[in-house]
Amino acid sequence: MKTVSRFAPLILLTGDLIAVAAFVAVGQEDHGLVNEATPVLGVLLTAGEFGVPWLIAGLLLGAFRTGDKLTVRSLLTRSLNTWLVAAPIGILIRSYALGRAVIPTVFLVATLGFGGVFVLGWRALFALVWWWVGRREAAVKPASGD
Repeated sequence: MKTVSRFAPLILLTGDLIAVAAFVAVGQEDHGLVNEATPVLGVLLTAGEFGVPWLIAGLLLGAFRTGDKLTVRSLLTRSLNTWLVAAPIGILIRSYALGRAVIPTVFLVATLGFGGVFVLGWRALFALVWWWVGRREAAVKPASGD
Protein backbone atom coordinates (compact mmCIF):
# COMPACT_ATOMS: atom_id res chain seq x y z
CA MET A 1 0.00 0.00 0.00
CA LYS A 2 2.98 2.31 0.59
CA THR A 3 3.92 2.22 -3.11
CA VAL A 4 0.34 2.82 -4.16
CA SER A 5 0.01 5.60 -1.56
CA ARG A 6 2.95 7.43 -3.03
CA PHE A 7 1.42 7.50 -6.50
CA ALA A 8 -2.23 7.90 -5.44
CA PRO A 9 -2.37 11.71 -5.90
CA LEU A 10 -0.93 11.37 -9.41
CA ILE A 11 -3.37 8.56 -10.21
CA LEU A 12 -6.24 10.68 -8.90
CA LEU A 13 -5.20 13.74 -10.91
CA THR A 14 -4.72 11.71 -14.10
CA GLY A 15 -8.09 10.04 -13.69
CA ASP A 16 -9.72 13.38 -12.90
CA LEU A 17 -8.36 14.99 -16.05
CA ILE A 18 -9.45 12.01 -18.14
CA ALA A 19 -12.94 12.20 -16.57
CA VAL A 20 -13.18 15.94 -17.28
CA ALA A 21 -12.00 15.40 -20.87
CA ALA A 22 -14.57 12.61 -21.32
CA PHE A 23 -17.31 14.88 -19.95
CA VAL A 24 -16.26 17.64 -22.36
CA ALA A 25 -16.06 15.25 -25.32
CA VAL A 26 -19.55 13.88 -24.64
CA GLY A 27 -20.91 17.41 -24.17
CA GLN A 28 -19.34 18.70 -27.37
CA GLU A 29 -20.62 15.72 -29.33
CA ASP A 30 -24.10 16.02 -27.82
CA HIS A 31 -24.34 19.75 -28.59
CA GLY A 32 -22.70 19.60 -32.01
CA LEU A 33 -19.72 21.68 -30.89
CA VAL A 34 -16.99 19.30 -32.03
CA ASN A 35 -14.19 21.14 -33.81
CA GLU A 36 -14.10 19.11 -37.02
CA ALA A 37 -10.58 20.26 -37.99
CA THR A 38 -8.94 19.44 -34.64
CA PRO A 39 -11.40 17.58 -32.39
CA VAL A 40 -8.78 16.48 -29.84
CA LEU A 41 -7.41 19.99 -29.48
CA GLY A 42 -10.95 21.32 -29.04
CA VAL A 43 -11.61 18.84 -26.23
CA LEU A 44 -8.28 19.56 -24.55
CA LEU A 45 -8.77 23.33 -24.63
CA THR A 46 -12.27 23.10 -23.18
CA ALA A 47 -11.19 20.46 -20.66
CA GLY A 48 -8.49 22.87 -19.53
CA GLU A 49 -11.17 25.45 -18.75
CA PHE A 50 -12.58 23.01 -16.21
CA GLY A 51 -9.40 21.10 -15.35
CA VAL A 52 -7.38 24.08 -14.13
CA PRO A 53 -10.03 25.18 -11.61
CA TRP A 54 -10.35 21.52 -10.55
CA LEU A 55 -6.61 21.26 -9.93
CA ILE A 56 -6.40 24.51 -7.97
CA ALA A 57 -9.54 23.83 -5.91
CA GLY A 58 -8.42 20.23 -5.36
CA LEU A 59 -5.06 21.34 -3.99
CA LEU A 60 -6.71 23.91 -1.71
CA LEU A 61 -9.49 21.60 -0.52
CA GLY A 62 -7.46 18.43 -0.11
CA ALA A 63 -8.96 16.39 -2.93
CA PHE A 64 -5.56 14.83 -3.66
CA ARG A 65 -4.66 13.93 -0.07
CA THR A 66 -4.29 10.23 0.51
CA GLY A 67 -2.80 8.06 3.17
CA ASP A 68 -3.35 4.94 5.20
CA LYS A 69 -6.35 6.51 6.94
CA LEU A 70 -8.10 7.48 3.71
CA THR A 71 -11.74 6.47 3.79
CA VAL A 72 -14.17 6.23 0.92
CA ARG A 73 -16.37 8.79 2.64
CA SER A 74 -13.61 11.35 3.22
CA LEU A 75 -12.32 11.09 -0.34
CA LEU A 76 -15.78 11.46 -1.84
CA THR A 77 -16.69 14.33 0.49
CA ARG A 78 -13.55 16.26 -0.44
CA SER A 79 -14.15 15.43 -4.11
CA LEU A 80 -17.73 16.70 -3.99
CA ASN A 81 -16.67 19.91 -2.24
CA THR A 82 -13.97 20.44 -4.84
CA TRP A 83 -16.40 19.88 -7.72
CA LEU A 84 -18.92 22.30 -6.23
CA VAL A 85 -16.21 24.98 -6.20
CA ALA A 86 -14.38 24.13 -9.44
CA ALA A 87 -17.34 23.53 -11.76
CA PRO A 88 -18.89 27.01 -11.42
CA ILE A 89 -15.47 28.60 -11.91
CA GLY A 90 -14.98 26.42 -15.00
CA ILE A 91 -18.41 27.51 -16.24
CA LEU A 92 -17.42 31.16 -15.82
CA ILE A 93 -14.20 30.59 -17.74
CA ARG A 94 -16.04 28.67 -20.47
CA SER A 95 -18.71 31.35 -20.79
CA TYR A 96 -16.05 34.03 -21.08
CA ALA A 97 -14.22 32.00 -23.74
CA LEU A 98 -17.47 31.69 -25.72
CA GLY A 99 -18.20 35.42 -25.32
CA ARG A 100 -21.40 34.85 -23.36
CA ALA A 101 -22.51 37.53 -20.93
CA VAL A 102 -25.16 35.30 -19.37
CA ILE A 103 -24.76 31.74 -18.15
CA PRO A 104 -27.86 29.68 -18.88
CA THR A 105 -29.13 27.99 -15.72
CA VAL A 106 -29.51 24.71 -17.57
CA PHE A 107 -25.79 24.82 -18.46
CA LEU A 108 -24.88 25.32 -14.82
CA VAL A 109 -27.15 22.50 -13.64
CA ALA A 110 -26.04 20.13 -16.41
CA THR A 111 -22.36 20.81 -15.75
CA LEU A 112 -22.72 20.32 -12.02
CA GLY A 113 -24.76 17.15 -12.51
CA PHE A 114 -23.25 15.39 -15.51
CA GLY A 115 -19.71 16.60 -14.91
CA GLY A 116 -20.08 15.50 -11.31
CA VAL A 117 -21.13 12.04 -12.47
CA PHE A 118 -17.96 11.74 -14.53
CA VAL A 119 -15.52 13.08 -11.93
CA LEU A 120 -17.19 11.71 -8.80
CA GLY A 121 -17.96 8.40 -10.52
CA TRP A 122 -14.28 7.93 -11.35
CA ARG A 123 -13.30 8.91 -7.82
CA ALA A 124 -15.85 6.53 -6.29
CA LEU A 125 -14.32 3.71 -8.33
CA PHE A 126 -10.84 4.74 -7.17
CA ALA A 127 -12.00 4.90 -3.53
CA LEU A 128 -13.56 1.44 -3.68
CA VAL A 129 -10.42 -0.06 -5.20
CA TRP A 130 -8.32 1.75 -2.56
CA TRP A 131 -10.54 0.35 0.21
CA TRP A 132 -10.45 -3.17 -1.28
CA VAL A 133 -6.64 -3.15 -1.63
CA GLY A 134 -6.27 -1.87 1.94
CA ARG A 135 -8.53 -4.61 3.33
CA ARG A 136 -6.75 -7.26 1.29
CA GLU A 137 -3.32 -6.15 2.53
CA ALA A 138 -4.55 -6.00 6.13
CA ALA A 139 -5.84 -9.59 5.85
CA VAL A 140 -2.51 -10.82 4.41
CA LYS A 141 -0.31 -9.06 7.01
CA PRO A 142 1.09 -11.51 9.56
CA ALA A 143 0.25 -10.85 13.19
CA SER A 144 2.94 -8.81 14.97
CA GLY A 145 3.56 -11.59 17.52
CA ASP A 146 4.58 -14.15 14.87
